Amino acid sequence: MPDLTNDQLTLAVMILAGVALIAFLLGLILSLRLRKLRREYALLRGGNGEERDIFSAVGRSLRRLEASDKRIDELLQVMQQQGDANRFSLQKFGIVRYNAFEEMGGNLSFSLAILDDHGDGLVLTSINGRADSRTYAKPIKGLSSSHTLSDEEREAVAAAVAGYERGEAQAASSR
Repeated sequence: MPDLTNDQLTLAVMILAGVALIAFLLGLILSLRLRKLRREYALLRGGNGEERDIFSAVGRSLRRLEASDKRIDELLQVMQQQGDANRFSLQKFGIVRYNAFEEMGGNLSFSLAILDDHGDGLVLTSINGRADSRTYAKPIKGLSSSHTLSDEEREAVAAAVAGYERGEAQAASSR
């Protein structure tokens, strides 16, 4: 082993002391950072095992979200069932007013078609004369009837299918 001089040994000890000082300061800084992180972690956890920490709050929120998703799915299913059932409700109508007799003034006669989404329903026709009034009802199945439909009744069915803004469609010709 080579002999080192006092100056060389002093320099080596000073370098080692500097490295030790740097390591000590670095350890102190890391210790302070670790203490800060532990305080923040304790704040997140709520400290003392309380149920008011962020992790239990997130867990509760996730459970509530899952329950809400389940309820929304159930509501969507109910809405779908109601929508399917509504297809069978009478929801489309068309009315045609006309003058059935030349001697009568005004369009007092009418044909009214009331249909569901499948084209099933009925046609009501009222023919008004001077002395009497007659009313007929004819069933409609799939947009047609087993009874003969008049031109006005067919027009009322067409108006119901077309959905004339729930207003009246006037007959082009009078009887």
